[in-house]
Amino acid sequence: MRDLHVDFRVRGKLSPAVRGISFDLHEREILAIVGESGSGKTATSQALTGLLPEEPACVVRGSVLFCGREILGLPDREIRKIRGKGISYIFQDPQSSLNPVYTIGAQIEEVLKTHGLSRARGQRVREVLRAVGIDPARAGAFPCEFSGGMLQRVMIAMAIVSEPKILVADEPTTALDVTVQKQIMDLILSLRQRLGMSVLLITHNFGLVAEVADRVCVFYRGEKVEEGAALDVALSPRAEYTRRLLSCVPRL
Repeated sequence: MRDLHVDFRVRGKLSPAVRGISFDLHEREILAIVGESGSGKTATSQALTGLLPEEPACVVRGSVLFCGREILGLPDREIRKIRGKGISYIFQDPQSSLNPVYTIGAQIEEVLKTHGLSRARGQRVREVLRAVGIDPARAGAFPCEFSGGMLQRVMIAMAIVSEPKILVADEPTTALDVTVQKQIMDLILSLRQRLGMSVLLITHNFGLVAEVADRVCVFYRGEKVEEGAALDVALSPRAEYTRRLLSCVPRL
């Protein structure tokens, strides 16, 4: 990503949400983007996956190279070939992201249909459910029959069923209790190892970043204020904002 700018149109005027963001994401790497609400984390990740609203509601400038190909500004038909198969997205709230009137198996199958992976779909759905720790016999269940942690596992199953190169995890542990948070992160880490994918982790939890990430970018008001190895930034932050953010982490 190079010099990314994202402006939203509010009451007829453009309001900047992301200003000049640049970073690299390497193979098998976990890169965390950390910052408070409104710092531009989600807008940046949605620009990467082509999920931002189209002009005039939103204006996006800059460059995003994926496997050597410029993907920023691709028509929707082209970006849909990459989204889900090359780059997958785990949304913040699985309860609002899943369709309540379709079974979870049908919704995972929809990903396979979209990308032309139609052979042995039922078998693939069972395999991916087993991989995220859900009994394949529950493929016929509806989202309302699952807990929050199990729904997050369903979202992860949908994201990895096409074995993407990059997994974007946008606040994957929001609203989950601490033990379930650890289970979800352990699952993402094990899948990263098994599938060899890179992970872009969007979070405001610096404790989580220090534990699982290789590198971290700190965002403040739409700008990148610090970048470095996760442990180095956690132990010796350079930016004043990073120091303040770290001071908010609860300590015994």
